[in-house]
Amino acid sequence: MQEKKCTNLNDQCWVKIYWTVTVWAKWQVVIPAQIRKTLDINVWDNLMVLTRHWKAIWMVKQDDIEELMAYMEAEMKSYKNIN
Repeated sequence: MQEKKCTNLNDQCWVKIYWTVTVWAKWQVVIPAQIRKTLDINVWDNLMVLTRHWKAIWMVKQDDIEELMAYMEAEMKSYKNIN
């Protein structure tokens, strides 16, 4: 992906692209240290996994799920008002 597109995603949608991760043989994914530090993810924290249209995976700390849902609801209302 081009650097310009990544910057636009971050500026317009607050989406930060760090790098890719690999799914291991036991279906495990390692969360890079920079992301763990930025999001304050610690050993034994519970992460919720959400999907959208069978094409996207989000992982969010269980303690932050209500904040994410409120954000998504506001975004959907904003999108409906634009269209």
